[in-house]
Amino acid sequence: MDDFHMKRMILEFLKKHTLAVIATCHRNGTPEAATVDFSVRDNLEAVFSTFKDTRKFDNLADRPGVAFVVGWNDNITVQYEGEATRVPAADIEQYQEAYLNSVPAAREFIERGAVMFKATPRWIRYSDFNKEPPELIEIQF
Repeated sequence: MDDFHMKRMILEFLKKHTLAVIATCHRNGTPEAATVDFSVRDNLEAVFSTFKDTRKFDNLADRPGVAFVVGWNDNITVQYEGEATRVPAADIEQYQEAYLNSVPAAREFIERGAVMFKATPRWIRYSDFNKEPPELIEIQF
């Protein structure tokens, strides 16, 4: 399977999901994980929001590296590693629109001041454990 088709398959899988586990790292090196609502853009950017009083917000301010795990119910998962940055003010409307189209319930969080982030992928692994042998697809960016 070529790179285009692998990315398309991963994108289609991610678009079926709106819940992920995100891992960030505290400045002292302690890993921290949380569940977040997310959406994905066609370029495989993951979009999520968080409040300024959360651990992940503080962690991302110091260390932008993130990891996500998506999908665990059907023996298919995506592991995603990348860099998360705040969505620039000039782009906020387009990111919020895409995010809220996927996760309408997040409107409440945005209205209460949640900050939008986008994660740019560095590495993604798609794993389908329903197949024998398991289908594993890795993409480096």
